[in-house]
Amino acid sequence: MGNELNVIHQYRIGLTTMALLSHRHPQYQTKIMDIEGKFMTDETTREILHRGCLDDSCTYEGRRIATIHFTNYIQKTPILIDQTEGIIAIPTHSPDQEACCWLFLQHLSHVESVSSTKCIVYFNNHEYLELDVSAITVYEQVKKASVVLTRFCSNKQYNFSLNPKVRRTRKDFR
Repeated sequence: MGNELNVIHQYRIGLTTMALLSHRHPQYQTKIMDIEGKFMTDETTREILHRGCLDDSCTYEGRRIATIHFTNYIQKTPILIDQTEGIIAIPTHSPDQEACCWLFLQHLSHVESVSSTKCIVYFNNHEYLELDVSAITVYEQVKKASVVLTRFCSNKQYNFSLNPKVRRTRKDFR
């Protein structure tokens, strides 16, 4: 996938959506990482997420309230976009913050720490994204999303690791 950004109107979240990033620009509000390419849109991430929830017969706020009710994840609540497909969006920060990036659980491979406030998130297709958030925060957010996946999408499974280069043996767990 090249660095070329294509403009798209009314982006639809789907199985190919990898990440949504807020973008400061007079016209374009969101950068989209998708398996099929990188896109820009004049819609906000919240508008895209809300429409994704509506496509599954719910609202963004309704999904958030249901997740909080069943998990008590009040801050940085993962949002179930599509229950059948198990599409879950994970915020890296409070959704009200401009720095918030939404990662999609089904595409995440692992995260590595760059510093105490930066990490690199790797996707299953070997793309990566450097973020201004700690690796531990991303890992904790993925754990939250995994609970949502288990609670609402019982037939889905997911694997993710923090700093996968650290190999442990059975002795390490005794």
